[in-house]
Amino acid sequence: MRHSLLPLFLFLSVFACRKAPDTIPLPTKICVQTSHHYYPIPNATVYVKFNADSFPGYQQPPSYYDATFRTGADARGCIEAVPEGTHWLVAFGYDSIHYPHNVFGSIKLEVSLKDRPVRDTMLFVSEQH
Repeated sequence: MRHSLLPLFLFLSVFACRKAPDTIPLPTKICVQTSHHYYPIPNATVYVKFNADSFPGYQQPPSYYDATFRTGADARGCIEAVPEGTHWLVAFGYDSIHYPHNVFGSIKLEVSLKDRPVRDTMLFVSEQH
């Protein structure tokens, strides 16, 4: 009888020592491609304001936003583990293809675990008029 309990004891001791995760990462993601006149704008900085119903504007300091990421050489960038809700993305970049100038733009996106856990879209930017 003593030997038959040993495997059960080992099994329980292994699982009893495992810690539960503090947080479970969300399976959500937002990906954008920054574009000006349908030309990619690489290396743009994208600021994210989570759970915001109104447009945050272009004048906010970087510390106002909840997250930031950059687009790569292909003008694509992503942020993962995004909370559910309505979020604003505000992008700033530089267009060196047309006449050189700074460009910026924004987009409002809804993320939902049930309906839209992954968003992949174009974020159009333009020069200041």
